[in-house]
Amino acid sequence: MVGVGSAAALSWTAYLLLFRQDARRLRTGVVLLLATFSSISLMVQLFAGHLPTGAALLLVAGALGLIGTLFLGLTVVTGSLAVSPREGSLRGRLLSGLGGIALLLTPWVVGEAAASAGPAGIGAAATAGVIAMHLGLAYLVFLGTTVPYQWFPPRCEGTGIIILGSTLRDGEVPPLLRRRLDRAVAERDRLLGLGIDPLLVPSGGKGDGETPAEGAAMAAYLTSVAGVPPDRVRAETAARTTRENLLLSHRILDEAGHRGSYIISTSGYHAFRAALLARGLGYGDTAVGEPTAVSYLPTATLREYVLTMSYRKRWIAASLPVTAGLVILLLRAA
Repeated sequence: MVGVGSAAALSWTAYLLLFRQDARRLRTGVVLLLATFSSISLMVQLFAGHLPTGAALLLVAGALGLIGTLFLGLTVVTGSLAVSPREGSLRGRLLSGLGGIALLLTPWVVGEAAASAGPAGIGAAATAGVIAMHLGLAYLVFLGTTVPYQWFPPRCEGTGIIILGSTLRDGEVPPLLRRRLDRAVAERDRLLGLGIDPLLVPSGGKGDGETPAEGAAMAAYLTSVAGVPPDRVRAETAARTTRENLLLSHRILDEAGHRGSYIISTSGYHAFRAALLARGLGYGDTAVGEPTAVSYLPTATLREYVLTMSYRKRWIAASLPVTAGLVILLLRAA
């Protein structure tokens, strides 16, 4: 019990230090998961003193894997139901929904197979269990990284604000994008109060041949609706991805004589990945985000999860044997 308590204390200390040092890293989510695991294990031992340490650790690890799998499955199912026909085909939504249902059913299938199936069935179920639990644990790491970043973004007093674009609706700024622009204006007001007059860079390329560039439409909103002086807005109209948003916007700010770290204004669900990309590019930028409509949040969260984890494929592969070992131990104990 003393060892588990020490591990919990060390994990929480490490998490707080890492988050304060640079919250734009997935390792903060890994350490938070370890801190949660050790803390719950300690509580289990305190309230069930007869349970051996190894059994308590295995029980909590299995519970966290189950929770992650169910959370991910629920997000996928909810997202498939929330997507409008304009944003996704019926076939795509059905496949997504079925995938989510499969994740939700996997723990039950693995448990039934372990109790009654033959070697081949147990092997197939165990493989499915490993994949599902691995995705679920990775989802917990993702949530443990992105949610705290959204709640406690580091303060930045940069001289530039980059506003990330999104798809226009009939050539106009939709509510989601408007919230990003309004947050940028709020950040500008905060900086003006500190004696800093930042340059705003709305960033985004063309959606198609009939609509204006996202950056141009955003710039028009800032000057005509939000009241930002035109000389404090410089549109970027070529970017197609978040990475290009950052690169091209930094180029504009640098050419305008600005230096240092900048503020990135985006949606809350997108803030961490934007900050992660900025860090990968060598920028010290801080991303701030506005809340997203509840109906769109599951789909957006799932998309960010997939894209964020795609940046860490080696980490995903390297940690797979750990999850496999956990599933094997759970099946043996069942």
